[in-house]
Amino acid sequence: MVKTKKDYYEVLGISRACTVIEIKKAYRKLARQYHPDVNNGDSEAEEKFKEMSEAYAVLSNEQKRRQYDRHGFSGNLFEEADFGDVFSEFGFGDIFSTIFGSGSGGGFGRGRRVRSRGSDLEIETEIQFKEAAFGIKKEIEYELEDMCEECSGSGAKDSSGVETCSQCGGAGKVRVTRQTIIGNVVTTANCDRCDGTGKTIKDPCNKCNGRGHYNKKKKIKIDIPAGIHHGDRLRVAGKGNSLGKDSISGNLYITIRIAIHPEFKRDEDNVLSEIKISFAQAALGLRMEVSTLDGDEKIKIRPGTQPETKIVLRSRGFVHLNGYRRGDHIINIKVEIPTKLSRLEREMLAGYARARKEHIG
Repeated sequence: MVKTKKDYYEVLGISRACTVIEIKKAYRKLARQYHPDVNNGDSEAEEKFKEMSEAYAVLSNEQKRRQYDRHGFSGNLFEEADFGDVFSEFGFGDIFSTIFGSGSGGGFGRGRRVRSRGSDLEIETEIQFKEAAFGIKKEIEYELEDMCEECSGSGAKDSSGVETCSQCGGAGKVRVTRQTIIGNVVTTANCDRCDGTGKTIKDPCNKCNGRGHYNKKKKIKIDIPAGIHHGDRLRVAGKGNSLGKDSISGNLYITIRIAIHPEFKRDEDNVLSEIKISFAQAALGLRMEVSTLDGDEKIKIRPGTQPETKIVLRSRGFVHLNGYRRGDHIINIKVEIPTKLSRLEREMLAGYARARKEHIG
């Protein structure tokens, strides 16, 4: 069933003659009552909050309100409504655990301080065509911000050189208060004195200059699975940048590049290649050796083989990613027509044509 939209004025509980100030006042009152964060995620409250936010996004905008008053919902107002501006204006992005006091979600400074996290790293590595088919263990080298082993990530020469931050009292966070239309909004931010660590360094480590981490090169071995595709990314947890002691290292993302093979191409799990044979070989047939991922293999080309004929070598392709079945190796037959012939070759071909009563010349 299609849900019928309610009149925007009715949703906010206001008259059509109301002012912008009255619209904002009504929305502020309802926001305090129906925001999901103060209703323990109640689905009805969440739906009501979305409905009133939509109404406010339209009615608080003079142009959209005029369009709504004239045409109702036929003007695609919902698609045009900018809810980002609504949330920015009212501070909902900072969120309601502090906006109305400590009643929802716990107040500032209580509980365990959130550990800082290093940033993720993205690098690329190239592997060979056959390595992509069967997988490989590969050692790669990259640069990162790694924890300083000299000070164990503390940033200080010794333990006595670390002090509790006087600005945040060791919490790593400070209160930030700003005024909005619904009153004072209290949020938290990283302490700028200690950069969110809750500690300050009195006697910094010589190697990392008190940062607890420094730039270095590192080598790791990774398992590249069989069947991986060009452009796929692998995630190595905890091998990204570090912010020192008590921080969580970011992740390492490795984009796989597969080198171009001189003979083979890939189509999903299948390997494609082609061989060129002469007109006589196509007509008379032959046995020949071809290259595959598994090494050289003998194949038979039957007499009368036509151009673009496909020979399929079963289970000679790529291993399916995260599986065990293999694709096929598909060989396309190209028949080459000579562009220059000797006198003897011309005479022989002419005799062939006469024998088949084919018109030439």
